Amino acid sequence: MTITSGEARTASDGRRWTLRPARPTDARALADLFAAVRREGRWLITPPAAVSEPSEAFFIGEMIRDASGVSLVAEADGEAVGNVMISVDRNLVTDHVGTLSICVADGWREVGIGSALVAAAKTWAGGRGLVKVALAVFPDNERAIAVYEHAGFVREGLRRRQYRIRAAGGEEYRDELLMAWFPDEADAGS
Repeated sequence: MTITSGEARTASDGRRWTLRPARPTDARALADLFAAVRREGRWLITPPAAVSEPSEAFFIGEMIRDASGVSLVAEADGEAVGNVMISVDRNLVTDHVGTLSICVADGWREVGIGSALVAAAKTWAGGRGLVKVALAVFPDNERAIAVYEHAGFVREGLRRRQYRIRAAGGEEYRDELLMAWFPDEADAGS
């Protein structure tokens, strides 16, 4: 399955949405989506004050333009409510590995969008011939981990105290769980 245009979908709660390839013109909307999720303070590493939305939009636009990877958008009522990207390293010794990142808006979680985005990204990765798709997630993001494991990702390791989060109450260290999917080892259920 290759997604070349919008595919109409229905969320588990009955709301309609579309899965489609990202366009460079989506960069600003995706930066806004990331900023909204970042403000929640739990799911993205970079604090809101450390990111300029215009510079992030530029960076996202460049990622969308990069033909070596893929970027897909979940759209509802003209608004980006989810995104998945796989970036592929250009290094000769690691160009067989894709790195998956995903973001789903609050209010659109637990209705199947994340699972659909991961499934579409896996299809792209398999068609591209990648040997491994890697990702990192906070260990307390149980909902995301369940989606990844259901999709066939396995736990590869834990990087303890990987991130220092500065907040009004002081500093906190957060671990990072590393997971990966290997297309050639894919089980029937993924």
